[in-house]
Amino acid sequence: MNELVPLYKQMAADGASFRGLSILQHRAQIAKLVRHHSAKSLLDYGSGAGDAWRQPHRMHRELGLRWFDVTLFDPAFPEHDDRPMGLFDGVLCSDVLEHIPEEDVDVVVATLFQHARRFMWASVCCRPAKKFFPDGETNLHVTQRPLQWWQDTIEERRPRDRDVSIYLVETP
Repeated sequence: MNELVPLYKQMAADGASFRGLSILQHRAQIAKLVRHHSAKSLLDYGSGAGDAWRQPHRMHRELGLRWFDVTLFDPAFPEHDDRPMGLFDGVLCSDVLEHIPEEDVDVVVATLFQHARRFMWASVCCRPAKKFFPDGETNLHVTQRPLQWWQDTIEERRPRDRDVSIYLVETP
């Protein structure tokens, strides 16, 4: 994964890539989860630029949260590259896991759970991306697996020391 971060940073620097808006298509489901779990804090892991949480979208308001109740993390964006600390009621990971090399997926999934107190929600895209790395040949979705593979992989890393609900959806 570490070898891809500089490429993601390079692509993010154009100001048009990885804006963090894919999560918006799931906001109704996420709002239900926030209410169901009485969540007061969220971590958006792989938030991109975090535009979903800013004007004009301000998704936190739809979730009944304040801006500072949401922590954004994305190593490709200097303003969001501080590793999160501690537990959050919910961890969100929208269209990120397929961008992680398969050999690093276990570590990233374990990290998501490391921060999840009540629930972990993720969306994955199981097909090739429409975009490529700067070489023009390597697809941005470096791990393309069926949804069942992702379900099994995530379930295998479920924490044993606390009850964390798992929600996984496939991005259309």
